[in-house]
Amino acid sequence: MTENLPVRLCAAGGMEGIPLPYTPEADNAVTALLWVCFVISTYVLSRSRNYFLAQVKRFFFGKERSGLFDEASAYHTHHTALLLLQTCLLGGFWLYDYWTDMMPALLAGMPHVALLGMYAGWVVALLVVKWLLYEMVNHTFFVKSQCDEWLQMRFEVISVGFGFLLFPLVLLKIYSDLSLPISLFLVCFVVISTKLLLLFKCFANFFNHSFGAFHLILYFCALEILPDLIWWKGISIMNTIL
Repeated sequence: MTENLPVRLCAAGGMEGIPLPYTPEADNAVTALLWVCFVISTYVLSRSRNYFLAQVKRFFFGKERSGLFDEASAYHTHHTALLLLQTCLLGGFWLYDYWTDMMPALLAGMPHVALLGMYAGWVVALLVVKWLLYEMVNHTFFVKSQCDEWLQMRFEVISVGFGFLLFPLVLLKIYSDLSLPISLFLVCFVVISTKLLLLFKCFANFFNHSFGAFHLILYFCALEILPDLIWWKGISIMNTIL
């Protein structure tokens, strides 16, 4: 009966072990990424908590344009940039986790760290492309003060919304084995909530006039929604090629 067992002997004469499946909690690169995100979050919260609370109030209640950037120093701008970096890292990890669950063959074709870095690069590319599109369109049709306020608020909504809220979701996914449907639902909730906040600010900043709602739909769909759809399709094509 022992002749039919799938047992192979290694060169040293012992029995070859069965390799364990890949788990992100045991990956040193993932652990290092989470530590970097933890340091960024604690550092920004300890230094700019009051600033971001003030920005939340300004987001909903507005402020006189004459003093628009009185409190927005380069010091706090650097903290927003750090949160954007964290957003790219966490977004890259979530894309990595989602697509490797949907297409397990990706893990056989590329190293885990390379895939993770590639997906983070896709998030960076999306942010840069949208920034360029907004700069080109806004400075053509709107005044500079409106463009500056929209750009600052957009980056802060993205950095706070995704930079902070994605962190606990990623931790739950790694260490609590959160199921893919629940993870997808929570991420979609964060994305939709962020888009609604941006839609509100876009209306208040650019289109709070007669027939503004029609122009808002065209503007927001062309510059905020359409690039997301093209970006997601591009990731799908890349994964198929890989």
